[in-house]
Amino acid sequence: MLRFSGLFIAVASALAAQPIRDLALDPTQAVDLPVSREITTVMFPGALTAVAGADMLIDNGRAAVGVDEGTPVRFHVTHAPGSNFILVQSLQPEATARLTAIYDGSAYVIQLRSVESDSVASVTFKRASAQNAVMVDAPPEPVKFSPRIGLSLLDRARAYPVLVRSLPKAVEGVTLRAQNRKVVLPDLEITVQEVYRFSKEDAVVFLLRLKNTTDSVVELVPSTFAARVAQERFEQSIANGPRTLGPGESAEAEFAIVGLPDGTRNDLSADNAFTILINSARRETKVAAVAPSPNSSESAHP
Repeated sequence: MLRFSGLFIAVASALAAQPIRDLALDPTQAVDLPVSREITTVMFPGALTAVAGADMLIDNGRAAVGVDEGTPVRFHVTHAPGSNFILVQSLQPEATARLTAIYDGSAYVIQLRSVESDSVASVTFKRASAQNAVMVDAPPEPVKFSPRIGLSLLDRARAYPVLVRSLPKAVEGVTLRAQNRKVVLPDLEITVQEVYRFSKEDAVVFLLRLKNTTDSVVELVPSTFAARVAQERFEQSIANGPRTLGPGESAEAEFAIVGLPDGTRNDLSADNAFTILINSARRETKVAAVAPSPNSSESAHP
């Protein structure tokens, strides 16, 4: 019977000539570990839950362990319960084996490989360094509105159902809220169909349906579109809509609020219950004056 002591004593001069590795913890990758009859130390950041492997002697480092002659033991592994390290030694030339260590709820696979020379003296597994949040040196540039940006916002809002399927990058960062709320004004009924929030452009786009609720022609001024939330009023940056609506007539309209007039961000959420405002006026009916006919029965007397 072969007898192995529980703890290995390594010779400093032998270790000095062997490489030492630092590796990042990654349970998705097996680690190749060349070992020899010298001791290889494998360190983890914390206590191991278990260590397992086939055709190898695994002891707890506290007592001598006996193995019958002829037993195909390829490696000797020592792991003291509750410790954060493993000691490994090769027992057979040209042997390979898979050692599994359970750490922090994950299995780490170490592919042991017996070598005559150039074995690894120690491996230290380290947690991946946490990446600090990248901070900008200065606040974002103020929102710079241009007609081109405004038209693009209106076009993308109207085409959103198509773009989200065929060209999703064109509507990245866009939030849609289908509201279908009605806002009643003296001459109009406005249905707020959909509200879009474009985070990159700091814009809110409103898709509306306007209905003339009078028996007169109503004149509209799309450039006066505004959205009110509580006591705050936000004027349109770009708008599109009808100039007139006949009695009972309906039509679609849209407008966008981009940033604030001073160039800062508005950060308006699409979830707000917006009240939509627009200047409107009823067109007065003009009665044409009728000129007397030349064949009038009235005649001039000298």
